[in-house]
Amino acid sequence: YPLVMPVSSGQNFYLKHFPTGSWQKKDWFYAPIRTAQPLKSFFYPPQQKVAEYPNQNDQITEYIPKVIIGAKACDIAALTIIDKVYAEGEYPDPLYVKAREKNVIISTDCLDAGEFCSCTLMNHQPFPLSEFDINISPSGEDYLLEVGSEKGQKFLDEYFGQLKQAEDSHKDEREKFRQKVEESVRKKNERFHFYETHQQSIERHLNSPEWADLAKTCVECGTCTQICPTCHCFLFYDQPVEDKFERIKVWDSCFFAGYSRMAGGLTPRLSLADRFKNRFYHKFDSFVTNFGVEACTGCGRCSEGCMGNIDLREVLLELQKRVVLKEQPDLA
Repeated sequence: YPLVMPVSSGQNFYLKHFPTGSWQKKDWFYAPIRTAQPLKSFFYPPQQKVAEYPNQNDQITEYIPKVIIGAKACDIAALTIIDKVYAEGEYPDPLYVKAREKNVIISTDCLDAGEFCSCTLMNHQPFPLSEFDINISPSGEDYLLEVGSEKGQKFLDEYFGQLKQAEDSHKDEREKFRQKVEESVRKKNERFHFYETHQQSIERHLNSPEWADLAKTCVECGTCTQICPTCHCFLFYDQPVEDKFERIKVWDSCFFAGYSRMAGGLTPRLSLADRFKNRFYHKFDSFVTNFGVEACTGCGRCSEGCMGNIDLREVLLELQKRVVLKEQPDLA
């Protein structure tokens, strides 16, 4: 299998693709928190050919499965959110669906909390409970391997050799460590106390002038949407190649001025404040209405990568403070 694994670069870690047979034991690295780039890029890449024409043949090519090692809970939860758009809708994306079916996910528990990690604020945990094929957890000097799917069990039987059955003491040790890491995440976010749901606070501000103030340092670089594990907007364009044309799918961003532009140049989101608001509205209001979940797993990448030093947590808290605390000053 080609492998996708975390590698370290100084104090940072990122996912690296190793072609079949190129990985060596020295390349193994257990990342303590999520990597810089999101897991979604290995299920639908930033640029992908989806069709060519004229062509009468079946255009769904053979997919080479990857083994992705080291995925964290926030990224796995993000895939289940993207599934609602690309796999469970009326028009599923066949390339994405095939990647979800074929790729093997070997996840790992978080060992620490990053400065911007906020999974607990978004009702998630720093360890996966489902949607993995195999999960690796530290337990004292040992590691526990938990099977999460039939695919994972087959993979374990074929490639992992002899394993010892975990004892209750190992499981207890794992739970203690998980509670310790979860408490660390909560401590990082203890000053972000929300008084109502994010959806309620967004709906209170749909026509609020507050967005211009909250967006004043945004430079429209699009970083937050590109490294977000749940953002899934895309753009098609056609390009000539010899005697045919290829249709290419690329990631897009609702922060770009041309994203919502229509025929004649009209756009419903002309100002930066409108586009800034749209991102929060989509994640915490409309997605909840349409799919029943928030489109955020608290990975913190957007806040960490923002050139304007905009922290998603701060925006959500500020929206609530500007309304709720005026109504109920005793909460301050």
